Amino acid sequence: YLSLSEIEQLKEAIKDNFLVNLFIDLSLQTGGRFETILHIQKKDMNLASGTVTLKNLKTKSTYTGYLQKEFLESIKEYLQKLNVNDYVVSFEDAHDTKLTQRQIQHRIKPLLDKLFNKGLDTKDAKNRAVIHTFRHTFASHLAINGIPIYTIKELMNHSKIEQTFRYAKLSPQNGIDAIQGLYR
Repeated sequence: YLSLSEIEQLKEAIKDNFLVNLFIDLSLQTGGRFETILHIQKKDMNLASGTVTLKNLKTKSTYTGYLQKEFLESIKEYLQKLNVNDYVVSFEDAHDTKLTQRQIQHRIKPLLDKLFNKGLDTKDAKNRAVIHTFRHTFASHLAINGIPIYTIKELMNHSKIEQTFRYAKLSPQNGIDAIQGLYR
């Protein structure tokens, strides 16, 4: 998962790219899978409640994601320009067309490679930052912030808690901090 400083580094690198910024913000705030984020349409966004209806394409079901107020405020004007069935993450001249994974991957992978994957073998799936890393980042930062594991399970729309345990990792500092106060 990405640390807070790595997230800041990434956000700085994409600040002038609205499309990539939008995709990454939605990913980091919902923990949605790649295709889930690409399937979000304007009708799925509820500015009043701060929620987004997410599609779980594995189970062909939907679940609710929650978005930060600052983010919603920053995209309010953009959303007003979209038609109800338009895709939120889309090209400026084709909001009615869902982007492919390749179209986003092509924009984000080189950035992740440059920022976080220098010197790593391309087959090193454990240590390489990839788009799915945003899902792990979401779960891990919830855990780091003390959110109960069953809440994380629901937010990630996992059917089994064992799946959530694979995603929600604590930072090394959390372990250090936990042990320092032990037995005192």
